[in-house]
Amino acid sequence: MLQSDQKNLLLAVILCAAIIFGWEYFFQAPRRVQENSVQSTSQNNTLGKSEQEINEQKAIERENELLPLADNKLPTPSETSTDSTLDETSAPLASKPIAQEQAIDSSARVKIKTPALLGSIALKGAKLDTLDLQKFNTDLSPDAQKINLLKTGQNAYFVQFAWRVSEGVQAPSHKTIWKSNANLLTPEKPLLLHWENDDGVRFEQHISIDENYMLTIQQRVINRSNSTIAVQPYGVIQRKGKPQTLDFYILHEGLIGYLNQELEEISYKKILKKQRVQVEGQGGWIGITDKYWMTALIPDPEKKTQGMFRAANRNEQSVFQTDIIYTQNNTLAPNESNSQTSRIFAGAKSVPLLDSYSQKYNIAGFDLAVDFGWFYFITKPIYSAINFFSQLLGNFGLAILALTVTIKIIFLPLSYKSYVSIGKMKDLQPEMLALRERHKDDKKALQKDMLELYKKHGVNPVAGCLPILLQIPVFFALYKVLFISIEMRHAPFFGWIHDLSAADPLGMLTLFGLLPWQVPQIIEPMNLGLWPIAMGLSMWLQQKMNPAPVDPIQKKIFAFLPLLFTFLLGGFPAGLVIYWTWNNILTIAQQWAITRHVKRQKLKKS
Repeated sequence: MLQSDQKNLLLAVILCAAIIFGWEYFFQAPRRVQENSVQSTSQNNTLGKSEQEINEQKAIERENELLPLADNKLPTPSETSTDSTLDETSAPLASKPIAQEQAIDSSARVKIKTPALLGSIALKGAKLDTLDLQKFNTDLSPDAQKINLLKTGQNAYFVQFAWRVSEGVQAPSHKTIWKSNANLLTPEKPLLLHWENDDGVRFEQHISIDENYMLTIQQRVINRSNSTIAVQPYGVIQRKGKPQTLDFYILHEGLIGYLNQELEEISYKKILKKQRVQVEGQGGWIGITDKYWMTALIPDPEKKTQGMFRAANRNEQSVFQTDIIYTQNNTLAPNESNSQTSRIFAGAKSVPLLDSYSQKYNIAGFDLAVDFGWFYFITKPIYSAINFFSQLLGNFGLAILALTVTIKIIFLPLSYKSYVSIGKMKDLQPEMLALRERHKDDKKALQKDMLELYKKHGVNPVAGCLPILLQIPVFFALYKVLFISIEMRHAPFFGWIHDLSAADPLGMLTLFGLLPWQVPQIIEPMNLGLWPIAMGLSMWLQQKMNPAPVDPIQKKIFAFLPLLFTFLLGGFPAGLVIYWTWNNILTIAQQWAITRHVKRQKLKKS
């Protein structure tokens, strides 16, 4: 009869397996289908629509006008100090969603065209609200659309800069039609938007853009009125509707910022509960992030600011917003002017690019937009190493293999000690089995004789585990780097692997691509690809090289693990499975070589 601890262990393994397979069947597989559906239908380019479509979209938007983004009012200059901050009513959320996803503003637009971006700024409200990433597609199909980052419509996602002003001063609003000195913004041709109120106060936005994902906004106010006014510039990022997220525990998607020398990560679910999180400081950045893309406001690092994360449910739709305001009021006498420079990042989270921006513009913690996690001191160097190998070898998959070899070499001394200890334990296994049979009804006697056996042969049973435990943070960090790296997205390997960030496309239920059969969703987890199968076999072979557990129940459980992990990793990105398989193969080769070396040393001594 099984002992109670053995029963509990077996029950725990069965429960874990049930949870893993249940999660895959009922959550992961349906989520992947939903993601593919959302991805294929939600990407749109609002430029180049037919005249009839544009007219229909204009009519829809006129019927669903956005509410003002901000209160736009400050106390009069005589009533306020120079360090007044944003109050509860400033920059409230817009509330009314537009009824159609592909709606565009009824105003004219200034097009944006760079090697990396294609989009436009609406002159009505001066909103940056359409932006496509020209270097990234939604999928690998020939007719794939570009990634649509910013958009108008029901799920609008946009950036806007404006001012709070003193009472009695007319400021530009969401309805203001700005004038432009050009109809195209490029890296070579900056843009000037301007608007003047009836009292002669002129508001300007000088906008420039680089060849990647950074826009520079200089907000300038010229007071040509007869009164003293106060102005306070701010910027807003707003996203309507919760986007489709992976909801994976090692990845943050949602509101994010590095303010007051601390990283703030707030999920969509959490901010809907809190509704408002305020952070004050100097420098840094604040925005909204996806797995690979981000939109962020970057204030002047020399000025004090107040950042805000907000959320609300309006008209049965969630609205998320990050905004940042300069806390110092600028008092302008007649004929005085004031300007403030901020920046917008809107694009792909490439670490080398983020690092270059951080150095060029003094942006604190900008690389933390990529979710390196708790092991930053390990994950960041690993990322740098794999990026180096990728550029050197010209293939991200080869970079994974090269980095794994490098890590194996670094940990070779620890591995040597571990395998020597494992070898000694394997040699003692017959004696351990004999002791277990002799004292099968006396645990204390068994434990005593085991300790004496270890002491006699100079074996420490824990010695084989400690080196492996020290390597776990490194391997977890490498796993995380591969999961979050945009370089792995749509990166090809060899043979049938055309996207390292997607699962192995050839499954055994289709005879690895020979049968043109659409596998039903309910049995998709059983459709194992060649790489997951290779991973399982390598894990099984590696297990065979180690001494089997003395306890028969543990032995059966360990024998089941390769099969369990094969199915568990079957739906993982191919790059991660390739890494795991290659790591197992290197471990097998390393263990074989070390074991042979130890045996030769024993023969020489004998």
